[in-house]
Amino acid sequence: MSFFSYMKTGGFWRQILWMLLLLALITGAVLLSLRFFTRHGEDIRVADIRGMRLEDLKVYEEEFGFKFVIRDSIYDPEREPGQIIAQTPQPGAKVKKHRTFYLVVAAWMPSSVQMPDLQDLSLRQAEALLETYGLKVGAKISVPSIAKGAVIGQLYQGEEIEPGSLVRRGSYITLQVGDGKGRLPVPQDTVAEEEEVLLEEEMELEEEMESEDAF
Repeated sequence: MSFFSYMKTGGFWRQILWMLLLLALITGAVLLSLRFFTRHGEDIRVADIRGMRLEDLKVYEEEFGFKFVIRDSIYDPEREPGQIIAQTPQPGAKVKKHRTFYLVVAAWMPSSVQMPDLQDLSLRQAEALLETYGLKVGAKISVPSIAKGAVIGQLYQGEEIEPGSLVRRGSYITLQVGDGKGRLPVPQDTVAEEEEVLLEEEMELEEEMESEDAF
């Protein structure tokens, strides 16, 4: 029997029917498995949770199985400690259930940094260095010095602060800047020592002159 003759028999069409039925079953199974693994049609639009607190997120954990992980904390005096500042994924994004969210929250206290050494730097260099340390430039006080525009001293809360000292991030640092008009005043102790040396030299000179007169 030729192939064309076999196509006219009922057995051929029964096999074609079984093949089509099997293909339909396989296709349906694949589509169902994809629906199960990708949760097709179950996308959830992310709400804006910025400004909320961690305890306010329990409703999302219970309803959608979301998990919330604190990635970082930043001190912001304008926000309450524990308040959410940033979130990932962003508001409006579409996610599945049981998604993990990464949060940035407001810290209770600002972190501490080491005070850099600003002495002898230009004012612009000092300002840039303070910014990298998370510190702010406070008052700028001109002081007598031949180094015009250079930082002569650094003050925190009215007192000199040594390089390496711990200071709260975001603190204001007062800079003493040379005015280029002269040197800093000589300490009184140094002046007294110089006067004493000059007095001794004068006394020695007088003694020598008296010795010469005696001869």
